[in-house]
Amino acid sequence: MTDEHFHTESLEEFEAQLAELGFQSVVTSGSPRWRGPVHPAFGAMTDATTMDIVVRPGWPFQPPVLLVDGLDTNHSTLDGFVCMWRDGDPSLEWTTAVGFFSRIERWCEKAEGGWQDDPLGYDAFLNFDLRKKASNLATFDLPRLGVRPGQWGECHGVVGGVPMRVDIVPGRQQAPNQLRCLWFHVGELSTPPPRRFSEVFRYLSRTQRRGLERALEERRRPEPFTVSGGVDFVLFCWEHMGRIDLLPMACEGTNGNVEAIAMQPAPTDESSLILRAGPDAPALRTSRVALFGAGALGGYVGTALAESGLGYLDIVDGDVLLPGNVVRHVAGHDQVGKAKTQAVRQVVEKHAPWTEVSEFPESPMTPGRMRELISDADIVVNATGNDAFTDALAMVAKAKGKPLVSGALYRGGNIARVQRQAQGADTPIHLREEGEKYPLIPGGDEGSDFATPALGCSAPVNNAPPSSVMACASLIVQVALDALTGRFEFNDEVIDVYRSIPEAPFDRIGRLT
Repeated sequence: MTDEHFHTESLEEFEAQLAELGFQSVVTSGSPRWRGPVHPAFGAMTDATTMDIVVRPGWPFQPPVLLVDGLDTNHSTLDGFVCMWRDGDPSLEWTTAVGFFSRIERWCEKAEGGWQDDPLGYDAFLNFDLRKKASNLATFDLPRLGVRPGQWGECHGVVGGVPMRVDIVPGRQQAPNQLRCLWFHVGELSTPPPRRFSEVFRYLSRTQRRGLERALEERRRPEPFTVSGGVDFVLFCWEHMGRIDLLPMACEGTNGNVEAIAMQPAPTDESSLILRAGPDAPALRTSRVALFGAGALGGYVGTALAESGLGYLDIVDGDVLLPGNVVRHVAGHDQVGKAKTQAVRQVVEKHAPWTEVSEFPESPMTPGRMRELISDADIVVNATGNDAFTDALAMVAKAKGKPLVSGALYRGGNIARVQRQAQGADTPIHLREEGEKYPLIPGGDEGSDFATPALGCSAPVNNAPPSSVMACASLIVQVALDALTGRFEFNDEVIDVYRSIPEAPFDRIGRLT
């Protein structure tokens, strides 16, 4: 191991293999570079006779860079970079010349086939001219922009944020500080999208080309991200595998002599955001959860349920957010003084705008009110940590035929227990008796379970660390989703030990079986 690489011996072996294949070391001021005959698989795509292999720091966990001039296909850039592996690829296929060249052959086969089975699509931003690319974001809600195949139209951009970003908004430029933006939809692409601004024109229809040329001629200020009098921003759109891809570009230059800087596309529409919600999202879109407790556990539970694709969330809690709560709460200090229901709702709205949240800032104690609050729920989730309330809610949920998942932390956050009563085989929570199936979690002394209260007995501070809170909240969500989707792969009681206590069977970490 050296400061540059992890396995110098295997690197030396790889370079020896390259030498045997006719590659020679090229003297550069940067990383080691080897130049040799271009692989025959590139023959139909380029006239280049040589190719370079650059060994980057971090061998063997960082693949070498392959550079081949003259390629005009996806997953390659204007400066010759050939993208053959995703970041973090675990195969280490590149550690031998045989593996490296085998990957080249498969890459070329896909390129000649037009990347028809490529699930990643055409990554126009990564393939754009490196000298004309910025990591700044361009946000947009594509459905709201009204982009239509074969058409072009106008919208506007608002510059803001640190670091800077451009928010693309529907409608024509109205205010003096708004950027004029034009979108162009060119239909299906059988070739890579533009890798420099001048290539945009070859994809446009005659009408589209004339519209863009006129707008570029009207530019009077050369700086990007400023109002120029002409077009300031261009959205190049095309169809790929049934969806619209997009390349946002900020114009620079004047009087038709214009280049552009590609920006990283950042879609904000719901269909793009919910792709990261997980596989249960489609089944959860019409589901409703009644969540009792919006404190440390409940805040994370509600947010994670929403982020998983939940359609409706009713939050019940009569408490307000205090400064000390924030240490373990999903909400921040800017929410202090608000009802916890409101604080959690605002967090959910920022993370999962598809979830409709209803607030009930109260602490119900009667069966009648509990019945009202759970009447429309598909499942009830209890994160209050109050054993007496848990039994009361379990009785009401059982009588109403509503599935219930309840979770709490014990022994200063060392132990988490999540209980479910959903199936006929599940023993109602309030009827469970201590035994092997439902072990009693022994109580500890208050000195270890609670910190010294700051304001007397009305404000006890549980010692549970944030890591235990988040782990328990995650477990509650997993059990709730398991029940909502009808999988029922969890037992009706799950106990995790995060930190052992002297009493068996809690004297070792892990999940009790």
